[in-house]
Amino acid sequence: MNSSEHTVNIFGLAEAIATQIEKDILAGHFDPILKSYCLVPKTDPSKPKTLLELWDLWVASLSVSERTLAGHYRYTRSMITKANPKLLDITWVSRWDLAPRTFRDRLSIIKSCCTWGVAKGYLDINPYEDIKAPKEAKTAVKPFDAEEVKKILNGFKELYPHYLPFVYFLFATGVRTSEAIGLTWRDIDFIRGEIVIRESLPKDPLGNGYTRVRKETKTGNIRYLNMNEEIRGLLLHIRPDEFTSTDLIFKAPKGGIVDADNFRERYWIPVLDAQGVPYRKPYTTRHTMASTAIEQGTPVTGVAYLLGHTDTTMVMKTYGHMINRPELPRMPIS
Repeated sequence: MNSSEHTVNIFGLAEAIATQIEKDILAGHFDPILKSYCLVPKTDPSKPKTLLELWDLWVASLSVSERTLAGHYRYTRSMITKANPKLLDITWVSRWDLAPRTFRDRLSIIKSCCTWGVAKGYLDINPYEDIKAPKEAKTAVKPFDAEEVKKILNGFKELYPHYLPFVYFLFATGVRTSEAIGLTWRDIDFIRGEIVIRESLPKDPLGNGYTRVRKETKTGNIRYLNMNEEIRGLLLHIRPDEFTSTDLIFKAPKGGIVDADNFRERYWIPVLDAQGVPYRKPYTTRHTMASTAIEQGTPVTGVAYLLGHTDTTMVMKTYGHMINRPELPRMPIS
């Protein structure tokens, strides 16, 4: 409806109300508080009244897979369902108890939903547009030092030797745990001396908490890692006499897929406790490789490549304090 049509409708409605008032006065039915003549448009029953109703309309309009919806979309809808805020109510955001990164991700999705709502005419403005996510508190990365790495490897050798090659590989390559879990023999080229990191095997969001789904790496790129003699010897040692190219290299003790949570709880934590190593997540093996590479003079671009990043931004943000760190000047104090 254009502005001229809207104006004509308003004037037409006003004339109708004036005529009705005149008739009611003549008939003795005039409403002195004017409630009967209130110029309030009727509510459109087709428009959403709550954020949840708008959310479901928006999600239904998206062309995304069930697997995608099973991630942040599912958790965000669960939050909305629990709070059930009205369409313009943003006060519930102050009650979110989320980590800064998760807060940012959920808020971003809701903003997109409401932006769509504005475009569809369900909202006049996006009430979430000016809400800012809290800043992430910077935490110092604490890689394992050389002595701790030795203790951890010795601990696995003594307590859980089945997982020793897996843990050594994590330390030596810095690959993500899901990438190591998904590695198959087709990814190893002994002739070229390369390990191809092209896929990962994370948990399936549509599964039962234990099933996993093969997908591309986190950044979607493929990287080639040169094998040194230690890694080559390790892989040759654990390679079975009979295998297919799609067989997993690292398996659980009973031959199934390694479950990262089970590995951490039943093997990783007990080893660190037994060896007196302060707890850090298995992911810290990745930080350990990166920091060691930097200390040994690997260029920032090289470290970024080894980690699978498309540029050096994350490396500089995480390990910048280690790169070209200047010495304090010698001050005359005596």
